[in-house]
Amino acid sequence: MKNLYRTVYLISVGFAVLASLSSCRKNTDNPGTEYASQMYHSVPYEGLSQVTDPTRDDYNTNVNNPHKMNMREPAPGTIKINGYNPKVGAKPKEDLMIYNLTKDDFEGAAMTLENPIAKSDQVIEEGKVLFESYCDHCHGATGQGDGEVGQVFKGVPSYSKGRVKEDKAGQIFHTITFGRNRMLSHASQVSVEDRWKIVHYVQTLQNQ
Repeated sequence: MKNLYRTVYLISVGFAVLASLSSCRKNTDNPGTEYASQMYHSVPYEGLSQVTDPTRDDYNTNVNNPHKMNMREPAPGTIKINGYNPKVGAKPKEDLMIYNLTKDDFEGAAMTLENPIAKSDQVIEEGKVLFESYCDHCHGATGQGDGEVGQVFKGVPSYSKGRVKEDKAGQIFHTITFGRNRMLSHASQVSVEDRWKIVHYVQTLQNQ
């Protein structure tokens, strides 16, 4: 009788071991049972997920778009919103010159970049509004480095004194684009066109 129990016990243990081993097999077609699968697989369409098998739980291919794509291809010739220099009617190579510069090309920017937007009272007024939104808090209303933030974090330079007074248009644009010293880049906040408008206004503060 003891041998019978022992045999049954060994067979049971053997089945348990086999079941455990078989459950460890890698099978990418069978993810197993999931609780609340919506927590793992997005119900909405996702641009970078192109699952085309409708039998899978994570199927999210957009059948309404060409080629069942979720993420549409941009129109030919599309340029990112900050990926151009709006030099209207000029040469494309010159328009994109800013993207041949690096963060360390501050001096080169003076010789390479020219303001593509014609100076006018309206442009300067638009630049002033943009300056008040993005620059005033550090540089102050008159560009003396005495904005609310500048008063706390000392050392913000004056536009009308010292080295900064001599900065060229390309260098001012370069500073807004890449940052300089403690000032960080504002490229993600201010479009290329608006940066050039700010440059026009900053130059009026240099000459005050």
